[in-house]
Amino acid sequence: MRHAFMTATSIVLVASVTPAFAATLPWESLRQGDSGRDVFTLQYLLREAGQTLSIDGSFGPGTDTATRNFQAARGLTVDGIVGGNTWEALIKTVRQGDNNNAVRALQDQLRNGYGYGSVAVDGAFGPSTDSAVRDFQSKRGLTVDGIVGLNTWHELLTGSSTGGTSTTASLASQILNTSRITLGTSSSTTNGNPRQNMTDTAAGRLATRGCAINANCGLTVALKRSMLEGMLKIANAGNSFYVTSIAGGVHSTNSDHYAGLAFDIGTWNGVSLGSPNSSHTAARNACIAAGSDPSQTFDAYHDPTGGHKNHVHCAWN
Repeated sequence: MRHAFMTATSIVLVASVTPAFAATLPWESLRQGDSGRDVFTLQYLLREAGQTLSIDGSFGPGTDTATRNFQAARGLTVDGIVGGNTWEALIKTVRQGDNNNAVRALQDQLRNGYGYGSVAVDGAFGPSTDSAVRDFQSKRGLTVDGIVGLNTWHELLTGSSTGGTSTTASLASQILNTSRITLGTSSSTTNGNPRQNMTDTAAGRLATRGCAINANCGLTVALKRSMLEGMLKIANAGNSFYVTSIAGGVHSTNSDHYAGLAFDIGTWNGVSLGSPNSSHTAARNACIAAGSDPSQTFDAYHDPTGGHKNHVHCAWN
């Protein structure tokens, strides 16, 4: 189980560790179970870094193993989660004349993610790829030089595609402007109340995590895009709810909240969840219908820890 409340017998002090590599930009996180265009990019970049794996757009066990091997080789936290540190260690600057798997990753994004049909996914950075890159950079307000460095990669991986995919920032903005979703402004720690988490995400910043004793304090995390999509699905289905926690508050050190995967509901359609009632079940079912993981979505009646009697915990993979 990934989520648990702290008890007097389960407190573990974790020493502060300075990561070997610190990301400079906010990135979407990927992990086992994810799929889509960005997973293709990850797989091509892992191949370019010397890992052996299939290119299929599905983050399965093979991609998880390759990710962990790469993280270990680069002195990163070995957790299989592709967050900012791992992305920025994987990113390789490419330009006209290059021929490698990083170019294939670029070409796949341009062709299949952004509609540049003249670009072939062949690994050769020729005139067609250069022209598409410069057009993309111009439209995104980037330096137009045909060189695909950190900023261009970041825009490719986090920007809206021609297919209409919403960015995490735009989803957060929608949530902030949705009257059916009320985001709490208080927290059991000084860090990361729900409204601040969402405000930071809407501005393209990472969300500030809360604290488990001295662990996690001051650290940040990217909120999961599918979780934000789920919040909007729940609201668009006609439900109103009050969010008491996202990435902030005090939870166990390995909580889904601190991974940017979960939010807690304290009030459902005007009914307080402060004690077990039928609204617990209704809120839980709505989260599951919106894509949350049933095995990690807890209420007063589906709770192996006994820690969710006054709220519903909805978590995404």
